[in-house]
Amino acid sequence: MAKKYHENVEFLKRIQIALIVICVVALVAYLYFLFQPKITKFVISDECGPISGSIMHSIKDEDACSNSCHNQYCTKGKEFLKSEFTLSMPCNTCICYCKG
Repeated sequence: MAKKYHENVEFLKRIQIALIVICVVALVAYLYFLFQPKITKFVISDECGPISGSIMHSIKDEDACSNSCHNQYCTKGKEFLKSEFTLSMPCNTCICYCKG
């Protein structure tokens, strides 16, 4: 009888430890998602037009796209993550990602 009681106590201790571990993992995951900074996406429109027989772009390459992101959108406490530049006709596309 005492052996059965001790087995039950050991089993309940294991269940208790497992529940505590699950609660701690759930709490850490909740806090991670709660305080994770938000990522904001901005689409910059390229101002383009025909000048002297060719098309002039305000955003002509990846560097110009990245600079526009830094200067216009990822300021005032926002951190620059990345930019995506796409060559397209007639105007290019620039997408900025900022965190914060």
